[in-house]
Amino acid sequence: MTLRELSPDFDEWPKRWMGLKEYLEYGKKLLPYMEEFLNHLIERDLSRKTLKNHIDNTWLLGGSIIRQVSMYEEYKTAPLKKLMESVETGGMPPDGYDHMTEQELSAFERTCGLFGEFLKTTTPKKKKSRMG
Repeated sequence: MTLRELSPDFDEWPKRWMGLKEYLEYGKKLLPYMEEFLNHLIERDLSRKTLKNHIDNTWLLGGSIIRQVSMYEEYKTAPLKKLMESVETGGMPPDGYDHMTEQELSAFERTCGLFGEFLKTTTPKKKKSRMG
């Protein structure tokens, strides 16, 4: 099972997150870190349903980061630094979080916690995304 089998639109995430074209590049810079994290989870031999849940929550996290970057003009902040800040406290609430169930919000926070632990214990390899 590969990431692109589980999420065929993975490479399109930055386009889906962007509000303005100027945030597309920022989203592309987040993608390699997300890819490495999700591949790490795939290697752990989790169930397909659990993996899909983490993939969906990672997508929500990316959208939240782009929203915050665009609102506060933080596009000069290094994407890895912004990502680490975003997952350290269980993740910033995703767009529409007030419409999420407690269970969905808890799952999002778990994904962010796992991502935070991954970033603390791993030196992410910054590699060029397939879109860049």
